[in-house]
Amino acid sequence: MVSREPTESRGVALKAALQHKDSDELRELLSFWDGHGEPPDTHDRLVAELHRRMSTEKSVRKRVKFLSKKLVDLMKFFLRGDGYRASVDHVTHSKSFSYLNGFELTAAINALQKRGFLFASVTLNSAESEESFLVPGELGDILQAFIWDDDRSVEEIFTLRGHLSRLVDRDGLPELVTGVTGSAPKKLTHQEAAEHLAEPNSVAERVASIDDERLAALVRVVVHQYGGIASRALLEKNHKALGRWKRQNLQKVLEERYLGTVRHVSLGEYGIHQFDEAVVIFEEILSAAHTALASEPPVLDKVHGLGVDLISDISSFLSYIDHNPIKLTLSGKVYRTAVRKLEDSFILATSSTFSGQWLFQYLFDFCQSQSMIERGPERTVALTIKGKMWDRTPLEKKLSRLMNFSTGNWVSTVEPFHGERLMKLYVDCLRELKVNAWVDIHLPAFIARNRYLSNLDHFGVRDTFQSRYQFAQQSGMRDPFQLATELVTWTRERLYLFGLLDIAEQDGKPTTMRLTTLGAKALGMKVTDEEVDRSAPLIVNPDFEIILFPDGDSYDLITDIDRFAERTSSDSAYRYKLTEASIERAVAEGIEPSSLLRTLSENSRVDVPQNVIYSICQWAEKVKFVSHAQVSLVRGRNKEVIDRILHDKSLKPHVIERLSPTALLMAPDINREHLATLLEPIGVFLEGREDDAA
Repeated sequence: MVSREPTESRGVALKAALQHKDSDELRELLSFWDGHGEPPDTHDRLVAELHRRMSTEKSVRKRVKFLSKKLVDLMKFFLRGDGYRASVDHVTHSKSFSYLNGFELTAAINALQKRGFLFASVTLNSAESEESFLVPGELGDILQAFIWDDDRSVEEIFTLRGHLSRLVDRDGLPELVTGVTGSAPKKLTHQEAAEHLAEPNSVAERVASIDDERLAALVRVVVHQYGGIASRALLEKNHKALGRWKRQNLQKVLEERYLGTVRHVSLGEYGIHQFDEAVVIFEEILSAAHTALASEPPVLDKVHGLGVDLISDISSFLSYIDHNPIKLTLSGKVYRTAVRKLEDSFILATSSTFSGQWLFQYLFDFCQSQSMIERGPERTVALTIKGKMWDRTPLEKKLSRLMNFSTGNWVSTVEPFHGERLMKLYVDCLRELKVNAWVDIHLPAFIARNRYLSNLDHFGVRDTFQSRYQFAQQSGMRDPFQLATELVTWTRERLYLFGLLDIAEQDGKPTTMRLTTLGAKALGMKVTDEEVDRSAPLIVNPDFEIILFPDGDSYDLITDIDRFAERTSSDSAYRYKLTEASIERAVAEGIEPSSLLRTLSENSRVDVPQNVIYSICQWAEKVKFVSHAQVSLVRGRNKEVIDRILHDKSLKPHVIERLSPTALLMAPDINREHLATLLEPIGVFLEGREDDAA
């Protein structure tokens, strides 16, 4: 196994190194490390002030930024040595610095000495036989903790495969994996090694081996509450009970067990608000660690599910528009008085927390975006061909249209920069869920967020962000936690609304969710026979009550019954009431009584009662129809004129009906000018003016 990073080692104490400097040298160092105010007047005070500044990570980070890449690389070379020490001869013969001649190397070492990052060993130990230099212990510990982070890619920070690729060569992987899991193939890629180390049982054992209770509690918080990524500032602000913790200790615990790491993570150049030290649980490990660190299964107080209620309400909405005029204001908004009755009739308005007013606006926006409604004559809302085809559209396609509408809206309004790829990853995570299996409501969002962060470079996010915001700063960048919580909010507001997920509460808060068979269909997943109850789902009682026991394949049936029966409840079973008004409304909307009865009989566990069949037929017969059309009336002075029009090939296609020997009904699409032009060749002329006709 070939290690690519230094092992923990301590050299000469910082205070001892500073004590060997004279006061003038200390003042020069302080001007670099402070640069403000009057320096202390005594040697000991100078040492104390420099020791305070040079042993603080924030101050060290700030000063390292003043070093060139050449000086940083040289300092890394010394940090790799035992006690953070190396001889000049060793540096000279290193291939890493072969491009430097002796003069340039001496100048670089002197520059690091002038800034207090290197000290001459011979000054500190007269027994030194060769010229060598070292980094003091406390300073070296701080530098070692973060200096390698700056050249780590996001994949190396957030993924186990990236961490392994930096840690060991491919030839060393079998030995490493065997040492952790007990066995491994002779040849492994870094990806395959990560998969072996992410095996749930192995992860559970490594998590259980964390014997420091305080650090174990910290890891549990990071995994369960923050999805495996939490900044120090966030943890110290929200979890003061965990106390202060040392980076080196936690980093050692996580990295030795190949569970995660602690690194300084700066993602500002990618458009993400993350600029400080963060605890990271590797992406591949998160799911298994979440299970391993879970306490007893949560006690679910309430379970909420909406099924196809929204689909049914869309059908009701479109039917209402088709049979009732809805007027628009001059600005294109709907008059409130025209829709209050419709709002109260929505199924979701009575079975959920969604208000009728909100539902109307959401359905209006959705139907308008899908070109199912349009602005009709006299500022009315009219149904389009697409709107009339809604009820005959397959359920999966209806859900797909709702999903596309909602995801597009989320990307454009909530997360316009990161949203498109993040949403795609989230939907992929939902497809990995088992149907009807409860999971933590945050976990899929955390997994999707972590996959996105791991692939920031692969997606080219940095270049895209820099290009887009090169001359204008993006406002309101989200941090990693917010990226995940925005997905959870969308899940609770939209996927639940669509019936794709059921949500359960614990202590009044939504904590878990499960993918429904409806959700599986919407996501294009296959639903196995075991997940669907094949028994007839309906019972029709003589008192006109319908009880529907929903299974994984009854969603189309629910939407059908919603069209001709009034729903009374939507708990574990759907309850409906057949009424004269509901049957009349269904027949008026074009549903044939024979089709209605066939729906009931084909899905009922028992024969439909005769009194129910008789009443449905009687109620349907009471519905009377009249037709209405806008036409043009053409009158002739005698029968001959009308006959001449009927026999003309150009005029006959426009004739709808002959009302009498001297009167015709003609299509409204032929205006006076066009009619006059067609009549002239047969010697017939229009009387009067258009104003007179009106």
